[in-house]
Amino acid sequence: MNTPTHVMLNALVLGRGRWLSHWLAISGGAVAPDLSMVFLFAYERVVRGTPERVIWSTRYFDPDWQLVVDLFNSFPLIGLGALVAWRLRATAWLAFFASMALHCVTDLLVHREDAHAHFFPLSSWRFISPVSYWDPRHYGWLVGPLELLLIVGGALVLFRSETRVWRRIGRGVLVATVVFIAFAVTNWAF
Repeated sequence: MNTPTHVMLNALVLGRGRWLSHWLAISGGAVAPDLSMVFLFAYERVVRGTPERVIWSTRYFDPDWQLVVDLFNSFPLIGLGALVAWRLRATAWLAFFASMALHCVTDLLVHREDAHAHFFPLSSWRFISPVSYWDPRHYGWLVGPLELLLIVGGALVLFRSETRVWRRIGRGVLVATVVFIAFAVTNWAF
């Protein structure tokens, strides 16, 4: 699942009730599991000049990369953080870790060859989903439009929110999605 979709889904699922005011924690938790990949990609592409096809076909699968990515996608570590937040009654941090967990649950369902070790450090096992969010050979042709539908439908829901910041997040996710689609169309051969 693409990062903006995680933000939208997590806003819709978690951004209500007593967590309505925790928009920053929920948005941050939705983005946090992907940040390591963003930084590793930027380092490879900008600093080292590695071609994008090499990054996603080789570097991504390097054990050092996988270790960093798995740290940010680890259910046990997220659970430990949530437990500490709960014990300290730090509701914003609890919302953050709940958002990270929701991100990882959805990733578990749509990552195939690029699956994460979600039970690290207890296990290096990776669930290889039959569905891929990007690979058309494994339903990527279906997941992509469903993600777009979630983005647009979710934005419509957030536009009606009584909280201005949730309306802004809806707009921001729409803009990020348009930018991502433009990037994909101009940089990747379809």
